[in-house]
Amino acid sequence: MPATKTTPKERNYEYEQQLTNAINHRRRIRFRYEYDVHYRVFDPYIMYKDEESRFIIGGIRIKDESKPTKKPAPCKYEIGLITDLQVSDNTFKVDPRFKSTRSKYANLEVLCAIDS
Repeated sequence: MPATKTTPKERNYEYEQQLTNAINHRRRIRFRYEYDVHYRVFDPYIMYKDEESRFIIGGIRIKDESKPTKKPAPCKYEIGLITDLQVSDNTFKVDPRFKSTRSKYANLEVLCAIDS
């Protein structure tokens, strides 16, 4: 079965600005996504426009409050599906393995990255 393309959600410029600041200042964020009741805690590393013109935030999911035993992992989320965003005063240590120059980002429009 072929993958279905999704229509990008409307841009949220306020959240994009907050996420840019969080990336630039290495601030941990907490957000609710789409229909979730619980929050996710996330270290944002990169913001980009993907092949389907969706605006994406990528980084490390530290905690999913709905699944507390879930281990931290790399994740990406469409910014237009974020329903609540809180930028923490807590900073995070950047994983030195992250590189926005990797081939997976080569043909994408990178708006902001932790290593730029």
